[in-house]
Amino acid sequence: METDLEIAEKYFKKYLSVGEIIAVRDLKALGVKEPEKVIAELMEKGVIEKGEGCYNLVRSKK
Repeated sequence: METDLEIAEKYFKKYLSVGEIIAVRDLKALGVKEPEKVIAELMEKGVIEKGEGCYNLVRSKK
């Protein structure tokens, strides 16, 4: 069974840039209990970054 963090990471890899409200709504629909907390954890890990009203997947720099 996937953890909330794994679900959220997979979601942001599928949707590279998504609005803040939609991301929270979608993650709740996918079964993530506390989407805001999971999003904050992904930002701390450097997986996603916050843009203007959206979250973006951080792409590795080559």
